Amino acid sequence: MTKRTSDIFQKSTELKLDQLSFCPTTAKGLQEWLNSVSILQLGTSSKSLFNALLEISELKCQEMLRFDLVQILHPTLENVLTSLEKHFANHSLITTDRNDQIIELAMLLRSHFAKIYIDIAMRCNTQLNQQKFSIFSFGHKKSLQTARTASIFYALQQLAMLLYQQQMLYTTPIPGQWHATHQLVEYAIQNNFDQTNINQLLGTQHEITTIAQVYSQLILLDIFNTNQIRPAEIQGLYLCSYDWAKLIQILPKETTLSRYVVDSNKDHPPVFNSHQASHYTPDIFISTQNLLDHLTETQTKSGQYLSKNEKLFLTPALHFHIHNLLMNNVERKHERYDYSAEINICFGLSVAHFYLSKGKTLQETLELESNYNLQNESSFINSMDTNIQTSVSNAKALDREAKQIHSAEVLDISVNGYRIKWTGATPANLKTGEFILVQENAQSQWRGGVIRWIKQSAEKSLELGLEILTQDMYPCSGHIRTDRNTHNYQPALLVQTAQLDQTSTTLILPGSNLFREKQTIHLRLGKEELKVYLTKAQLITQSFIRFEYELLNDQQENLVTEFINKQVNDTKNHDLWEALK
Repeated sequence: MTKRTSDIFQKSTELKLDQLSFCPTTAKGLQEWLNSVSILQLGTSSKSLFNALLEISELKCQEMLRFDLVQILHPTLENVLTSLEKHFANHSLITTDRNDQIIELAMLLRSHFAKIYIDIAMRCNTQLNQQKFSIFSFGHKKSLQTARTASIFYALQQLAMLLYQQQMLYTTPIPGQWHATHQLVEYAIQNNFDQTNINQLLGTQHEITTIAQVYSQLILLDIFNTNQIRPAEIQGLYLCSYDWAKLIQILPKETTLSRYVVDSNKDHPPVFNSHQASHYTPDIFISTQNLLDHLTETQTKSGQYLSKNEKLFLTPALHFHIHNLLMNNVERKHERYDYSAEINICFGLSVAHFYLSKGKTLQETLELESNYNLQNESSFINSMDTNIQTSVSNAKALDREAKQIHSAEVLDISVNGYRIKWTGATPANLKTGEFILVQENAQSQWRGGVIRWIKQSAEKSLELGLEILTQDMYPCSGHIRTDRNTHNYQPALLVQTAQLDQTSTTLILPGSNLFREKQTIHLRLGKEELKVYLTKAQLITQSFIRFEYELLNDQQENLVTEFINKQVNDTKNHDLWEALK
């Protein structure tokens, strides 16, 4: 258990064992031993299985026998890994020492699981290329070809699971991981078995049926997960990728639709197809156009094209994220500059509303004449789900922990954001896509932004990418009137953005299922209430949605202007009195 994964994909495994130490070196002997292993004792069983996997990988034997032996272990290993991964599926981003040990064990097991299949595939490929087979050894050649095809398929399957595991933990791939992945697919393409149906070959029932499809799944996991989505979305993305892998084209030649490219000699994931450096020589070309067409159709045909997984996991935020990646050139545009400072930061739209309202609760900012009861979002959704008219409860007050202002170390800056370092415990709202307020010092103005990405960094620390969206934002509220007696007010921000001589106003609303495009809502600005039509979502995250909107009554535009001017004057006066204290 003291082995490390850092060089596992860069070294070939030395064959040094004549026989297995724990059972007879036969398929029957291994099966009998496995029947005696109780997976209820997770610690003991994982240790025994890990040792068995290592011994089989180092055994001097025919590759077909090695393949048969690891196939016997395969279902039990998968069960143990599923149990281990449950321990850190919903963990805090900075974990305890015990969780770290479980994570390391799961990583080791998954990596060695992939490696044994990679080794079988590599050795089978070498034998097939170097040996001359007589007419009498046709059966042996056929067995080697089957073992190579099946091993590449299972190796890629394990590499996809390993990448998924790493993404759930916001860590990076192991050195050599991508090179091994590309090399396996290159073997399959060169020898024309990348489209071979594994279920027909082995009599199995895999959902993904070819080497090209399982490689497509790996590609999708990488290009869609730019450290910008939450664990629930990462899981949804992984499950949807079983459907989407069949829509991806993997080709050895470039076409007009080749959006991503791979140099199989490099230990690097796919890159956007643009002008590459001279040392980068692409030999695998990837088209995602069919998937883009499919995702566009799902939006226009009211969900009739959605698979079971898409219905469950393709949230508006995840759809927006993926569609944006497939439509636009997402390469980094702004250079980073070294910058050393501490910034103040707080998390969540409700908390932002509280601080921008100078410490007033949402109810206090509404300035209601009559005492409307306020209903919080969760009880509203529950009442919708059960179709029962429930009694209305008061809006939930923010607790002290949620309102806490944290300080973080800035590592560098770009035109529109910061890269910061986070150490210590992570608040519940420290998640990708979360609305944030950022302040360079106690005297400076709050600016609104979003956590764009998160990565595991050095021991017990994280790196966060923050994008600043606006400095001019004004707290208000929005609600959808379901009946005359229910006023389901939600915190909102009115945002002004100036570009050249044009000033545009947008709305930031909670990213719940309450608000969507082409919907009329009530916008409350102080004592005034206006009807607005939400036209287009500029940005959708798991935390909030930024909408373009139109007033249903154009003559009320002056009310919006007056509200903003009052907020600006109040802020200036507040700052003046603060300075005079």
